Amino acid sequence: MSRDRLINDLTEQIARTAIRSANLSAEDRMLAGTRVQRAIAVEATGAHHDVAWAAVGDQDDPRAENFAAYTATNDRPHVAQDRARPEGAAARDLAAELLAADTRTNTMDERTTEYAKDYIAHAVIFAAEAEAKKLPSGPSQAPAASKGAALAAGSAGGAAAGGAEATPVGPVLPTEVDSIFNAAAAARRMQPRPGPSIG
Repeated sequence: MSRDRLINDLTEQIARTAIRSANLSAEDRMLAGTRVQRAIAVEATGAHHDVAWAAVGDQDDPRAENFAAYTATNDRPHVAQDRARPEGAAARDLAAELLAADTRTNTMDERTTEYAKDYIAHAVIFAAEAEAKKLPSGPSQAPAASKGAALAAGSAGGAAAGGAEATPVGPVLPTEVDSIFNAAAAARRMQPRPGPSIG
């Protein structure tokens, strides 16, 4: 499987898990798919850029501060919590693929790489969960959801790992996920950002 396809699959898996835990109606679950995957892409890209700047940039540069500060501590109680979450493994796998795909981050030492995976995964998990809990405003959007029902059924795939029932999400195709990641990368490029909430 290509790295792009794997990133797409991991993004969808994380979104599906976050949506399933958000206690939404069937219509809202359908509509949440694109929104949650976009949030994952934005936060994953932003957190990865933090890592890249810390790896190759001036350590005093504001763009490097977030991850540099994160690696300076061993007090990370959130790590065990993140890894225990249903989407924890997929979030770390997504982080690993992003790190491996970038020459700025694919030669980091083992400790820094592990910290980077946890840093990116933490940002992804909480962005996905927060976005999944947002309800669309206005009247019911069921007609818009039903328009893509056939595609969404294919996108949802079979049962999730562990035998849990799959949660339908909006019809986000691989090319759309690619464009989301590309747009997120362009928006985040060269921009400082607050670090992920650690808690």
